[in-house]
Amino acid sequence: MFKICIWMDVPSHYQSAFFKAVNEREDVDLQVCYTKGVSERRAAQGWRNDHVYQAYEQCAKGLITPVERLSIVPEWEQRIHIISSYICRDLIAYFCENNVPWCHWSEAPGVRLAETVGYNMDLFRLLNPLMLKLKRKDGLSMRKHALAVLGQGDMAGRAFQTMGVSKERIFNLFYVPEALPEMEPSEAVREFAKGRRVFVAVGALCKRKGVDLLLKAFSKLNTDEWCVVFCGMDQSNKKYQSLARSLKIEKSVLFLGAYPIDRISEVYGASDVFVLASRFDGWGAVFNEAASLGMPIVGTDLCGGSWHVIEDGVNGYRIRSGSVRALSRALKNCVEHVDRLPAFGQKSKEIFLKDLTPAANAARLVDALKKIDGIRA
Repeated sequence: MFKICIWMDVPSHYQSAFFKAVNEREDVDLQVCYTKGVSERRAAQGWRNDHVYQAYEQCAKGLITPVERLSIVPEWEQRIHIISSYICRDLIAYFCENNVPWCHWSEAPGVRLAETVGYNMDLFRLLNPLMLKLKRKDGLSMRKHALAVLGQGDMAGRAFQTMGVSKERIFNLFYVPEALPEMEPSEAVREFAKGRRVFVAVGALCKRKGVDLLLKAFSKLNTDEWCVVFCGMDQSNKKYQSLARSLKIEKSVLFLGAYPIDRISEVYGASDVFVLASRFDGWGAVFNEAASLGMPIVGTDLCGGSWHVIEDGVNGYRIRSGSVRALSRALKNCVEHVDRLPAFGQKSKEIFLKDLTPAANAARLVDALKKIDGIRA
């Protein structure tokens, strides 16, 4: 029996099904502890803000010291604590000082660097290895004190190796929201499309998500048979609507706005190809959502999930982040080879069912713990 406590900052619908799957295993005694309450910022983006805490969940909001936080976790001394050093450094320091077993779990670092360089991704690629080497202090803490490092995908694993963590101590543990239910397609999207095929992007409208890249890439297609739908909160003060007009594609672009997460399947269901043009995303849980509904997928190589959800040329295309040319070429492949799209979607569904279900991730966690236990011995 593995006794564990997973530490998160806020409750998330992207993790709830995974925690439920872990809790249902007979070989795990689970506790989950949140350091904050529900995020109002996330709620504005369509996340649910009425999280119902399960028996295995605790909330440490308002508790300041590590001892205070740990006091609400049953049998905390006997648990392996799974935590990100980017969330609770003081708690990890306490674990290190008191020989409490813990594992690091996070995405690949990089979002702050990408923001600092103004999302100039060529400059990011040049500076990112240096940034990771400068994080060797974090890597040293992981090497000296953590039982293991759990990365959200191979992109994270490669980053941790650059930080000085040996490959043998790194294990994959993904973001795995539950499969979305099929729903009646969105009437708003269908009415706008008027028979055209739809590229859909789900996420906040901001530079990091590559909204401008997708608009520019689509404008190069010169097609009347496809359109683009953006579903997400506008963080640009309508800058992208202006860009669409300047590109003369405003009649082919729908800005749908934020959409309730419990109805997001309506948007996917009215669309033909999912696109995540992010300049940088540690994972990108919308990949999982699209795959669960059997959609062809286009994503960038600086999204962690793209290395696990996309088989290039088999269920979609993985393209160079920040490249309008590469993105336009992928979109053009979809436009010119629509006959491939059903097979692409079927493969996406297969990938989801094989590797991306909450149960599969719970098994992945237990397998890692077994290997960690062997390493400790």
